[in-house]
Parts: sequence; structure tokens; C-alpha cells
Amino acid sequence: MRKNKTTKNFTNAKMSSEVYFYRCKVMNVIYDLKHHGIFIPRIDVRIGEDKNKSVLGKGRLNDNIIWITTKAINKGENYLYHTVLHELVHTVFGYGHTRTCHLMSAYQPEVVYSKDKLIEIFRRYYKLYNNKKQTKQLEVA
Repeated sequence: MRKNKTTKNFTNAKMSSEVYFYRCKVMNVIYDLKHHGIFIPRIDVRIGEDKNKSVLGKGRLNDNIIWITTKAINKGENYLYHTVLHELVHTVFGYGHTRTCHLMSAYQPEVVYSKDKLIEIFRRYYKLYNNKKQTKQLEVA
């Protein structure tokens, strides 16, 4: 079954050397997770622009696809990590927004944590997800 590669109010950029460069930056964040021992499924990455200029990214719940804007990529490394990890929590783990978590707030804070601190928060979601997955497997068996 083919995945729908578009999402509401988001225009995917046509592939070019510039878009490829942006996409590589996002993929490097995902690869960095792997280097930290966090193994997530294959993620489809789309680069483009949202009609709402304040949106930095989108992730479809439990569907392993994220859309990241060039604005998010150009804001700086920590902001990029924040945006990508936030969208990955949506798309891989299926969690929504929460006011009590720096990473999963609906709005990106003015000052974001360092990439190491963001990865540490992401790891908590990863462990929660894996614990739920193991519990489900035990219930089925």
C-alpha cells in the first residue's frame, strides 16, 4: 500500500540540490539517534513550506512520515533537533502535545535545550513505547 506523501496546508518542495542538502540535515538527526542506541523504524522525510508560517514541522501519528520546513532547518542545530524529535514522537510513538514536556509542547520555546538533553527526553518516550510494546506482546502470548 502506498503512503500519502502530502499533508494539509503543506507544500512539498521539488527535489533539488538545496532540498537534498536540507533533507540530509534532517536525516542526520535521525542517524544520530541510532548512534545513541535508539532504533526507530524507517522514516519518510519531506521538506517544504506550510501555509501557516509559524509551523516548523508536521508528523502523521503512527505513520512514520514527517514534514519539516526550511525555516526549522535554518534556525540552528538545537532548534532543528527539537523540531525533528518532536515530530518523531508524534509519528513513531503516537503521542500528542503536552504542556508539561519541553519537547512535546505545542509551541517551540524561545530557548530550546541542547541536543543531548533533547535526545535524553526522546529516550524516555522511546522506553515508554518499548515497554508498552513488550506488555502487548506478553498479553498476546
